[in-house]
Amino acid sequence: MSCGLLYAAENDRVAKVEAIGNERIDKGVVYNAVKTKEGDLYDPGKVGEDLKNIYKTGFFSDVMVDVKDTDKGKVVTFIVVERPPISAIYIAGNKKVKTADIRDKLKIKSGTVINIEKVKESVEEIKKLYAGKGYYAAKVTYEIDTGVGYKAELRFVIEEPQRAYVRKVTFTGNKHLKSSQLKHAMRTREKGWLSWVTGSGILDEETLEEDRKNVEAYYHDNGYVRVKVGVPDVLISSDGKAISIAIDIQEGDLHKISTIEFKGDVVFDQQEVRKKLKSKPGSTFKASQFQADVTTLTDLYQDKGYAFVDVAPFTVVDDLDKTVAVTFDIAKGSEVYFNRINIVGNVKTGDKVIRRELRFAEGDLYSSKNLKLTKRRLRNTTFFKSEELKTIKTDEPDKVNLDVIVEEKPTGTLSVGLGYSTYEKIIYTGSISQANIFGTGNAAYLTASISSIAKLYNLSFIQPYTFDKNFSTTYNIFNTQRIFSTYDYKGSGGGITVSRPLTEFIRGSLGYRLQKITVYNIESDAGSFIQQQFGTSVTSAVSASLVRNTIDDILNPSRGSIATAMVEVAGGAFGGDNKFVKSILSYGKYIPFYWDTTFFLRGTAGNITSYGGTTVPVFERFFVGGIQSMRGFQYGAAGPLDPVTGDVIGGLNELYFNAEWIFPVFKPAGLKGFLFFDYGKGFDGTSGFFQSLRPAAGFGLRWFSPMGPITVELGFNLDKKPGEKSNVFDFSMGRPF
Repeated sequence: MSCGLLYAAENDRVAKVEAIGNERIDKGVVYNAVKTKEGDLYDPGKVGEDLKNIYKTGFFSDVMVDVKDTDKGKVVTFIVVERPPISAIYIAGNKKVKTADIRDKLKIKSGTVINIEKVKESVEEIKKLYAGKGYYAAKVTYEIDTGVGYKAELRFVIEEPQRAYVRKVTFTGNKHLKSSQLKHAMRTREKGWLSWVTGSGILDEETLEEDRKNVEAYYHDNGYVRVKVGVPDVLISSDGKAISIAIDIQEGDLHKISTIEFKGDVVFDQQEVRKKLKSKPGSTFKASQFQADVTTLTDLYQDKGYAFVDVAPFTVVDDLDKTVAVTFDIAKGSEVYFNRINIVGNVKTGDKVIRRELRFAEGDLYSSKNLKLTKRRLRNTTFFKSEELKTIKTDEPDKVNLDVIVEEKPTGTLSVGLGYSTYEKIIYTGSISQANIFGTGNAAYLTASISSIAKLYNLSFIQPYTFDKNFSTTYNIFNTQRIFSTYDYKGSGGGITVSRPLTEFIRGSLGYRLQKITVYNIESDAGSFIQQQFGTSVTSAVSASLVRNTIDDILNPSRGSIATAMVEVAGGAFGGDNKFVKSILSYGKYIPFYWDTTFFLRGTAGNITSYGGTTVPVFERFFVGGIQSMRGFQYGAAGPLDPVTGDVIGGLNELYFNAEWIFPVFKPAGLKGFLFFDYGKGFDGTSGFFQSLRPAAGFGLRWFSPMGPITVELGFNLDKKPGEKSNVFDFSMGRPF
């Protein structure tokens, strides 16, 4: 009897698990899906689950099981029927999303055995792709055509809806901060009239999750350290065209700073340091100021040579008193000096060209401020695609090596262009330039611009470090010709300017200009002032100027300012026929704004006064109007006109203001758009400086092309007078500074 029981027990066990019927799919796929194992007690329920699990792999169209009794136990055989391999995958119905982008999202490929689970995953990925582009109601289905033979064709069929936009973002529970403030903290925005520029109205799930954190951070930055921001509730309209987002907020209480303390290595006078911090006792706790204070302390120590200082910030929140106690724990480490400075990545540019832009030398005390200044100076040489300053520890704790890593870019250009201006009509332009001749840092520019009314030629050579000294020299030769309705002038000349830095951001210069100009072809009906200009005269002038420039990137500015003061004196002790004093003041500032946009504001004032019983020649006067001053006006048309003929004659004074909002259009290509408003005029006399200023507005594009910056713009005269153009189109090519 005991032998019979033993046989029965053995017979109830699984002796072997097999899989048959598979050809392309490895048996391991089946074995990994089943829980029935050799040596287990046979369980029909478990075998039934195994059948389902094998089917769920998606590789098989049919799965069966065969169980046989043997003297060693049960042999469980899973019989599978493979799905056919995919011979081709087709995408149909897509017009708004590229086929290649859809294929990149597929979880199944041609040549593999068709897997229904992977097909379903692919459907969901396509829907997500469409949703990420604002098409939330996209319908995606699939068709499988087995056709002839043991192969299948897979087709994804897409029904594209209209794009859905975020139409409404609402907040609940916000009592102290306005909804408009919270919306500004978010990258997700409601669709507006500038959506084609800003991309507002498009919903991205990852961005929306970031926005939840951004709103929370905004509250933290306004003293609400216990705020809780709920998960955004997204509602899509039944037609799939509109999206509403609702966010619940529990603000908590406003917290103020109770105390600010320092621990550890306090080497500075605490009262002096407190003055540099943005956070103050008694003020609202702001997270951004708190983090900025960490950076301020770090920079203070690093500028004293403590390169590896560690500033650990701590806060203690007292919910009863509604305060935050702030402590900065400082471990300064040892003073660090620059050991070796290695220049890396320069193939063409000489080492000394790079080293002379460094604000430190080997053996100097480490300084983060000078590192930042160096990176700015290297960027503004315009020689490099990228610049990196990499600090490397050495075996000596008080010394570091520094790798100055640059990636060079082409600095020479040859361009021929065709432009159009309402005033000048067709403009032919050409230029040959090399901003880094033979890697020396010297530059040469030859430019020409020819239109129906103007011919301008200029050749310049610049030595930024003349004789390897800290001063630069610019030489230029020019030739110019302009045709007006009642007179023409032409001339040629040259000049030299020597400048040197007075501080890191201020540069002073002295220049000399010698120019010979002839006024001719004066019409008989021209006014008396133009009639008096007939003939040839020589201008010999000396100029002095101061420029303060903190622009972050001269080719692609986003922050900083540039201020210029210039005085030029002609005649007298300097010889020549023309005697005048010309003065120009200008100030411009770039202000970063939301969405990678920038505001630019500039004001310019100028005056020219003759002496010695002479008059200011027409070609030295201020011609306000055109792409360089008042857009929306033709050249000089925003200034004085000949009282007889209405021809432009320039003014003795100029005053104009420019305001721009600059926004990215296509970042990879460096294409930017801008809206502008200009306000100003040219005029004679010294009274009425701010009276009767002329307004203009418009828009344009700037492209940082391989040939150099190119600008096209259309300006509208908002105070049109009889005989004036209502709008002016202009084109220019060249560097903004």
